[in-house]
Amino acid sequence: MRAPVRPLALALSLAVGLLAGCGPAADDAKPNSNTSPGAATPSAPAKRTLAPHDPPQRFDARGQVPLPEAATKGRTNLAGQVRGGGEDLPVLLHEARAFVVSPTGVQVVDLADGRIVGEEAAGGQALHEDSDGFVLPPVLAGSEVLVPFLVSVPASGTHTAGAMVELVAVSTAPPYKAAWRTTVKLPEWALNSRRVQAAAVGAENGTAVVTVTGGDDAVSYGIDTASHAVRWTQPGLEAVQVGAGTAVGLGHISPLISAPLGVDLATGTEKWRGGKTYAAIMNGAGPGTIRVTGPQVGDNGDQLLDVTSGKARAFMPPGMRAVDCTYDRAATLVCTKGFAVVAVDAATGTLLWSLQDGDQGRTPPTVTAVWHGRVYGHGAGGPVVLDARTGADMPTNPEAVPLLVNEYVGLVLDDNRLFSYPAGG
Repeated sequence: MRAPVRPLALALSLAVGLLAGCGPAADDAKPNSNTSPGAATPSAPAKRTLAPHDPPQRFDARGQVPLPEAATKGRTNLAGQVRGGGEDLPVLLHEARAFVVSPTGVQVVDLADGRIVGEEAAGGQALHEDSDGFVLPPVLAGSEVLVPFLVSVPASGTHTAGAMVELVAVSTAPPYKAAWRTTVKLPEWALNSRRVQAAAVGAENGTAVVTVTGGDDAVSYGIDTASHAVRWTQPGLEAVQVGAGTAVGLGHISPLISAPLGVDLATGTEKWRGGKTYAAIMNGAGPGTIRVTGPQVGDNGDQLLDVTSGKARAFMPPGMRAVDCTYDRAATLVCTKGFAVVAVDAATGTLLWSLQDGDQGRTPPTVTAVWHGRVYGHGAGGPVVLDARTGADMPTNPEAVPLLVNEYVGLVLDDNRLFSYPAGG
């Protein structure tokens, strides 16, 4: 159970206005004889900037910046914890900006001072009210952020009401406006499902992939990023990852039964299909690699697969099939199992280290985030950072426990609100 993180210090206010006062007219630029020779000229305070630290070792609460309420709306439980953890928050960190998504729009936040520097709205009415908790994070695709919105189509004349997914590509450069947008009509089940979700999976070579799920139903689309037309449709495919000319995901066969499936990114034609698996789980495990497992597969069924062929690149260590793992976007899968933390090499499936309660007088942390070779979490003595490759405690006190991390900031939960803390080395 994750506990809310309390800020370590009150945030300092950031002055953003010019100093008051009047200067001489442009035509009267001679120095004032009453001004002492060494007097300083008033000027605006320098804008705060964030310095990159890859990976961060600590997070400074003195630079605390609040994110919009949409970042956590519908996400927290009565204990003040985020359901699903930081990876499921509707937030994408890109350099010193955060893209925060709600069912009706996206806001771009300057993480140095908290200003909203850009906004885009969905083109239609949200498909379901109070669906904040089902919004997934957007994804970065080159110089654009792909944001899918589920919108309703009202009944008109003899045409019944329906549902659409609207894909909006927001530029990562000022003024952070939509570079393009397009809509795709959804199957009838999307209108009737109360747990429907849309995910932008990724883009490569001019094709963006969007997947929509609801219960046991799923559909994926390949969208041309130049013409914005639908290139292909794959009913039943819950796409998870894009790479190496392939969109890969789980093909829904029947309730709780699915099979790993890879389709050609340009055409949507099937390239490979794996065996049927009960309650299968698929997650990205690095460039060109996915992990496929399930609660009832044997140890040989917990595999790291090549996305282009579907063949096993490696097997996970024994006893890990029901364990959740997160890729650190570098080289390591960090897994949490009860009161233990386990690290696995993402390329070979080799067990790197494990930490269980009482091992060498240590207590495993409650992991909240992993990024670029670091594990962040709550330890026995407060916030901790571990080396993802060795499991060793890093010597720097991180000061806070982040849910999401990049080289500029850590996002920290406090009283059901998400705050950005500047990263430090």
